[in-house]
Amino acid sequence: MSYAGIQATVNFYTLREADLTNELTEIMTSITQASSETMDIVESTNESKADVRNTYESGTSEYEAQMEQINDDYDIKLAQITDWEKELEAKKQVLETEIQATTSYKESFKSALKQNIQKDYKYGDGGK
Repeated sequence: MSYAGIQATVNFYTLREADLTNELTEIMTSITQASSETMDIVESTNESKADVRNTYESGTSEYEAQMEQINDDYDIKLAQITDWEKELEAKKQVLETEIQATTSYKESFKSALKQNIQKDYKYGDGGK
């Protein structure tokens, strides 16, 4: 493979690595956002429960129904975020693996380019 071809391949893998790293950054931001949303749900649920405690007498059917509804809503929202987090973690693992492979390919082509240049310098006209 010519120098230009090897260099083009190195450039391709460098750009691909940058794209993958950017995607990974976006995934990490989404994971942080999911954690933040979880905290918001917990906070909102606690506020709703406090409102019910202040509005209804403990042990009444209205109190129990409101608390059950709040808990059900909490469970549903938390399950959705948990599913989203699992999906993000899976994507993160795939991207990390692809980044490692891309980096390995890039480094092997960089090494081949360096070896070709050294060989040409040593045996070609560059050494005279």
